[in-house]
Amino acid sequence: MQAPIEHMEKTTQGMMQAYEEMNAMAKAFGEATMQSAAAMTKGWEEISRSASGILQESMARTMSAGKTMMAAKNPKEIMDMQAEFMKDCFDYWMAGTGKISEISARITQEVMDPVAQQTNAAMSKMMVKARAA
Repeated sequence: MQAPIEHMEKTTQGMMQAYEEMNAMAKAFGEATMQSAAAMTKGWEEISRSASGILQESMARTMSAGKTMMAAKNPKEIMDMQAEFMKDCFDYWMAGTGKISEISARITQEVMDPVAQQTNAAMSKMMVKARAA
């Protein structure tokens, strides 16, 4: 008569332990998700600031080039200034988009890391339990 009760207690205890482990894992995944969301928000802010800075600087360069071209003495000088301005714009935009790409790659890593670390930790725990069983 004692054996079924002990078996039932062990089963109940095992179920409670499994529930607590699942609850802890869910909490850890929730925290990892929040860290990822915070990193994404911070990253978008950084990308927005960078893009805004590029646009503002481009507008300032355009205004300056326009003023310089207004002082040109002949059409050839205007064309030379225009060609130089376009080259400068292209180089500036390429550098700016390169910077945004670097920020994006870093932010992607920062967003993925918390979830990946939690997934790895959970898989490790599951492997240890599987080996023990």
